[in-house]
Amino acid sequence: MESFKEFLIKKRIIDSSRAEKLFSESAGQVETVLRRLGGDAEISDASLIKAFAATFRKKTLCEILVEEGFITLAYIQQMVNEFGTVPANIGQILIDRRIITEEEFARAVSLELGINYVDLAQYEVNDELFNGIDVALMRRFCFIPHKKTAKEIYLIMHDPGNVDSIEELEVQLGLPIIPMVASKMAIQKLLSLMIETSLDSNVVFGDLENFPPLEVVIEDDDAEDAPVAAVAKGTGFGNETPVIRMVDAIILKGVRKRSSDIHFEVYESQLKVKYRIDGVLFEVLSDVEPRLRAPIISRLKVMAQLDIAEKRVPQDGRFKLKIDDRYVDFRVSVLPSIFGETVVLRILDKSALGLDIQKLGLEGDDLLLFKRNVKKPYGMILVAGPTGSGKTTTLYSALKFVHTPKDKFITIEDPVEYQLPDIVQIAVNEKKGLTFSSGLRSIVRQDPDKIMVGEIRDPETAKIAINAALTGHLVFSSIHANNVIDAISRLENMEIDPYEFVSSFNLIMSQRLMRLNCKNCVADDDTITAEMKHLTVDFHHYEHVEFKRGKGCRFCHDTGYLGRSGIFEVLELSPAIKQMILTHQSPLEIKKAAIAQGMVPLRRAGWQKVEKGLTTFEEMNRVTFEEGVL
Repeated sequence: MESFKEFLIKKRIIDSSRAEKLFSESAGQVETVLRRLGGDAEISDASLIKAFAATFRKKTLCEILVEEGFITLAYIQQMVNEFGTVPANIGQILIDRRIITEEEFARAVSLELGINYVDLAQYEVNDELFNGIDVALMRRFCFIPHKKTAKEIYLIMHDPGNVDSIEELEVQLGLPIIPMVASKMAIQKLLSLMIETSLDSNVVFGDLENFPPLEVVIEDDDAEDAPVAAVAKGTGFGNETPVIRMVDAIILKGVRKRSSDIHFEVYESQLKVKYRIDGVLFEVLSDVEPRLRAPIISRLKVMAQLDIAEKRVPQDGRFKLKIDDRYVDFRVSVLPSIFGETVVLRILDKSALGLDIQKLGLEGDDLLLFKRNVKKPYGMILVAGPTGSGKTTTLYSALKFVHTPKDKFITIEDPVEYQLPDIVQIAVNEKKGLTFSSGLRSIVRQDPDKIMVGEIRDPETAKIAINAALTGHLVFSSIHANNVIDAISRLENMEIDPYEFVSSFNLIMSQRLMRLNCKNCVADDDTITAEMKHLTVDFHHYEHVEFKRGKGCRFCHDTGYLGRSGIFEVLELSPAIKQMILTHQSPLEIKKAAIAQGMVPLRRAGWQKVEKGLTTFEEMNRVTFEEGVL
């Protein structure tokens, strides 16, 4: 009834005030309204007939484009002169010539066909419906599913006037289609976003046929490895096999989703694939066909040039792939389990990492201290922290920051994670007798200017590294310790001479990695309970803070976190601190003096991230703990 009233007003048969009165007096009965209009002397039958005729006559796309002000009649005439008639693909021609936008064309099509136009800029996709439809089908016909009922399905399409496509889709989907329209570019953009942000296996691996084969870069050209190299490049199986396509797709998606590791876990009746993203595991595949499980593991071993016949002992290897116009390194670990071999790929993507000292998370005075000390010509820089806290990334970033062709750089690592240009990198091989200590002895005879020791594990390595720092080399290294004071205590327990210690060390830094709130769904945090406050000793100092957390969205895979940043505790060994170490002062006294001279403890650094709304109270408590007020 409301639409009929609007029709009468729009066609200027009666004005709005008379329409309101007429429909009110007619109690909403259409027959009564028509009868009263017919008896009104001021309204002629001709005006009603013309209005209805105009409504039912279908306007051409040209008329709509002109009526909506997208083009002028003069331009239509210009096209007729050019083509001899109005071209059937006028919309695409106007888009190509940038006369109209794709959105304007989509709105014109909606008016032409009498269907709804959908602006996808703020559109919320129905995940359950989307995940239930073949991604390859959506890409092929360029549509987004909108709504599904028992009798029909609504699709947002870029070409709803294509009857053949709609008929074929109705056969594929098994339901009649109610078309809606949006621009092609908007649909393709949303499709790509949905696929790249989803962890549903039907979506992530729904279009395996479209994946190009990845190129394995073989760096070892020894004659004995030639057959392995040939198979690794795909000549053994052919790039069309399902196994190679699936492995390539798993790796490609893992890299694009910023995974740090890809896990292939073998169970009694399943092969599960998991991505570790921002330190958290997400299962992305579990329904691999039984016949493909063993070949998938074999394919990974072939790529890493490992022995595919050996299935009883652990194996380690590495390979490099060209992905999206860049080279990505992978470290491979194969471990026998009771149901077969399980494989973990560590993704070493320099471009994703950046290796930029500015992007580590260091700020203000801490960043200045770090830069100043790594620029010194000699001495020791030590980074402390547990496994997975980003120590290696910090060391590589420091190396890249100070790297110049004028200096000789040598690293010894276990294993070499990132291959850097113009730097000599040595991998520890304890089976062959190449340990940190033996390798470091040889390195100092190679006339280096700067040295990186992957980790100080034993007193012998520590003493050689310190001696190198004392003899004019800049030495970077890491150590497993909770904080800078624990690092000092651990070195003292290794019986390092205090005089050598204070003479060689420039700076000690401890760090952790903290997940950041997702910027797409961050909101006020109302989840902090009274119990959580009471269990946190230092909470009363920060009651004024406006806490934030991500609510969870597709961008962060419903975790509320997206990306990570470091928090740091930076101690420059000032004369006062050195004197306290020489006189064997207690760790507590050294810590008090360090804080007095400006060191920010890890806990305080975590709170600073919380105060800025960058992370959550819960995440800060996960990676730091109260150490009492000093």
